[in-house]
Parts: sequence; structure tokens; C-alpha cells
Amino acid sequence: MAAQVRALTNSPGDCKLVKLDADDPKSPLVVMQEGYSPADTKCQVRMFYLQRDGMWIDEVARSTRPEDEIGDIVFDTAGDAIKTLSGLFGKPTVRELPVTEADVKTYLSRAQSGSSKDLFRQFLTRYRRQQGPQ
Repeated sequence: MAAQVRALTNSPGDCKLVKLDADDPKSPLVVMQEGYSPADTKCQVRMFYLQRDGMWIDEVARSTRPEDEIGDIVFDTAGDAIKTLSGLFGKPTVRELPVTEADVKTYLSRAQSGSSKDLFRQFLTRYRRQQGPQ
């Protein structure tokens, strides 16, 4: 049986909170949700990350952004993520950015280069580098 295709929502029950380092109880996390943008007439399913400002961004578009924007989708605690999620009402707002075929190929090449656990740890390393010494 095929999985049901769903539109992106602001419902916390439709989201996954994912620690960037599953082995670290104090690891920062991201909020993810699979679905299609409400504005997408083709209903193309993608993975979205919740940004700290309450907007959603798809993972390929996020990968095209400069490294200094990496913290836009990282939450220090589950409480921070839930606070942002609980403030969202109505249809989700998606940060629509142009994505080229080359962007998709680059993203897929990186995504296929390791396990999701490894990729999240690499993301965490880049995030911490951007944060500087604490």
C-alpha cells in the first residue's frame, strides 16, 4: 500500500523533531516534515525544515543557502522548537527559493554520500563552526 501524499501542515503531530547528534542528549535539533507545499499545483512531495522564524523551507532549497544561514533551521532545545510550532496557525508559509537541476544533483550527491546519522552530524559540525566559540 502506497503512503498517503499529504500537504505540509503546521500541526506538531505531523512533524519530526530530529537531534543532529542522536548520541548526545543535549544535541540541537531540527523540525522536519514530509509533504508538498500548499502552493504546489503538482503536489510534489519534499522534505521541509521549519525555520526559527516559523517559515518552512524545503531541504534542497536549504542546501543552496549560504553557511551563515545554517542556524535558521536549528533549535537548541525541543522546547524552543515546540514554542515555534505552537505559534503557527492556518496554512504553512513556505520560503520559496529558486532551485535548479544542478542544485538538485549536488544535493542528491551529498545526500547519498553517507547515512542520515552521518549527514546530520556533518550538519551539526557546520552549525557549530558558524556559531563560533561558546
